[in-house]
Amino acid sequence: MKKVFYLFAVVALVASLASCNKKDEPTPEVVNFKIEVSDVTAKSVHIAVTPAEGVTGVWYWDIIEASEAAKMTDAQIGEYFKEYFDEVIEYYAGYYDLTYEDLWLNAEDGMDEYDYTKLEPNTEYTVVAISLDKNCAAVGTSNRKNFKTLEEKEDPVPADMTFQIAASNITYSSATVTVNPSNTTATYFWNVFETAAIADMSDADLCAAIKQNIEYTIEYYAYFGYDLSYEDFLSKGQASNEFDELDSKTAYTVVAVAMGTLGTTNGAVARYNFATPELVPESEETLAFTDAVIKDYRDYDGSFMIVAAPADTSVLVALTPFSEELIGTFKKADLDLDYSKYYDYNAQKSYAIADAEFVGTQNGNVYSYAGWFVATNKVKYNFTFNVTVEEENGGEQQTAPVKKAALKNAPANDAKLIKKVNLEKGKFVSEKAFTR
Repeated sequence: MKKVFYLFAVVALVASLASCNKKDEPTPEVVNFKIEVSDVTAKSVHIAVTPAEGVTGVWYWDIIEASEAAKMTDAQIGEYFKEYFDEVIEYYAGYYDLTYEDLWLNAEDGMDEYDYTKLEPNTEYTVVAISLDKNCAAVGTSNRKNFKTLEEKEDPVPADMTFQIAASNITYSSATVTVNPSNTTATYFWNVFETAAIADMSDADLCAAIKQNIEYTIEYYAYFGYDLSYEDFLSKGQASNEFDELDSKTAYTVVAVAMGTLGTTNGAVARYNFATPELVPESEETLAFTDAVIKDYRDYDGSFMIVAAPADTSVLVALTPFSEELIGTFKKADLDLDYSKYYDYNAQKSYAIADAEFVGTQNGNVYSYAGWFVATNKVKYNFTFNVTVEEENGGEQQTAPVKKAALKNAPANDAKLIKKVNLEKGKFVSEKAFTR
């Protein structure tokens, strides 16, 4: 009896162990999609996703920050993709008549792959792939795979880097600047600034301002699909450039500073000063304007533009003061020179304003402007003209703001631009609001 009992006990023990082992074994993952991750860098990765044999119908995949993906059920993943599709369809409404069928993927087409280039360094992401029904709801079980981008690094910034700077071929509107660094393998930033704008800035303040401006520019152009980095603003070895839109009779400073690919500097700024000569007019003319208008941008960027043309419309003048006041004395320093031009339609050329001085006065709803400007065609133009502003609502002046077609450095103010879409793929990562 003891032997039989012992045998029963052993059988029971083995059965118990087998039962425990079976309970502890993980449930095999249902592989509907094979996910392959390769070429991982600090900001990029290559992803290839292939539907498994037997998978049919429509599906979709993307990458999501791992911390967010961990909170999402498969049903929520489907909702996430549907929300994205709806945003794309709405964004392109009026330009393309898109439907879900234009955006999801079809299993019979096989593998889909993509190179992401705008990821955050040292960040964990999850690749998620799942089948969808015709209403973009999740079907079945998703497949997920995590990866982590590399930490971003930059080469050490030389502490003793110096620069030899020279300006040549200086005219009233241009100069050629050449920079030779002592270290030809290290990266550095250089550019030309108006001396008055930076004369009172310490090296530390100037380095901080340069870095801030680069980061703003990177962020601004990201809205329009450009993938810029610090490296796009840096030079290595000898650098030379012709600056051909300088102002006459103006002091300039060439600035150079050692800077790494992540914006680190050694804090030592090299400065080189030069000045453009005065543009001396070779002739003088008087413009008899018959058509003039004030374009009011003051609610948009704090300025207005005076646009005037003579009777034969052979030329057009645009003067744009940095001012909210329509009356007063205006000189060259008061003008936004990017939007102050003299257009000669006969010559099919435009000329920058090299110097100017004019006075604006008001009599009721009539504004009068008189003065002169010198264009870079070396002609001094004297002018006078009147602008009548219509009044409505019991005499209250009504000026409808008109946005400039392309304001320099104006940040995008259309929320939809945050999620700009590559129509072919149209991926973006979680709520980070950038396209892949």
